[in-house]
Amino acid sequence: MRVVVMAGLALVFFAGVWAYWSYRETLPRQAAGTLKLAEREGAALSYYVSGDGPLVIMIPSLGRAASDFNELAGALNGAGFRTAAIDPRGMGESSGAEAEGLTLHDLAKDIDTIAQEEAPGEKIFVLGHAFGNRVARTYASDFPEKVKSTLLLAAGGKVPIAPRIRKALGRSFYVFAPDFWRGPEVKLAFFADGNTVPDYWMSGWNWKTAKLQVAATQSTPAKEWWQGGSAPLLIIQAMQDTIAPPEHTSVLLKEEFGSRITVAEIENAGHALLPEQPEKIAEAAIRFLREKDSAP
Repeated sequence: MRVVVMAGLALVFFAGVWAYWSYRETLPRQAAGTLKLAEREGAALSYYVSGDGPLVIMIPSLGRAASDFNELAGALNGAGFRTAAIDPRGMGESSGAEAEGLTLHDLAKDIDTIAQEEAPGEKIFVLGHAFGNRVARTYASDFPEKVKSTLLLAAGGKVPIAPRIRKALGRSFYVFAPDFWRGPEVKLAFFADGNTVPDYWMSGWNWKTAKLQVAATQSTPAKEWWQGGSAPLLIIQAMQDTIAPPEHTSVLLKEEFGSRITVAEIENAGHALLPEQPEKIAEAAIRFLREKDSAP
């Protein structure tokens, strides 16, 4: 009997340690900037502000946090732009992930709430990475009078993802799995061959947030956001992106919207993009932002 009890206690102990480890490993790294909070319909919206100048609101990838933009925010700040990097609902201090029936239009209203807090009455730049590009384009479509231009990284969303790559994307959220198994899945979905997956990309995954975002996407027809409003669009295209390859993203957008689209091709980068080629991304973004900020 004593052996059974001790075995049970040991099982509970190791289960607790494993649960703690899994939770700890899902936490994102600390975001750069000053934490601020806005509120919309009972939901807290947290974001990190840094720098001075015209405002660039930054929306991260599926189930990811504001801190993915740390390096890009620093580069933009140094070039004379103010950044507000968003923690989506369920990430950081943001709440409201339990809300049901939300669409991309609701998530765009979250962005507008922050824009009104930080730049009331001003036009802003909006930047979205991966899933965030859907929210950025929805915002630019719903509030065209408030957008100077839009910047999109890994701008997929219209063509279905290849089955094996979709499976790897889903497995990236299996934070309970050992790194030796999960690491190759994260790499397959998000990183170009030869590039290292940094530690902060092995952590920082939030399934609750991702579930809300997937539901919002499924509830919003692509035709309602694909155009991305009427302002100029920069597509920062990773040339080795397996989730949003050029032929499914920048090529389609350029064919459809012509001179309104500027494409910056980034070699040796996958869907993650930001941790792979930070200098090239910053260079392309800053060049575009300066050009559009000086435009009448």
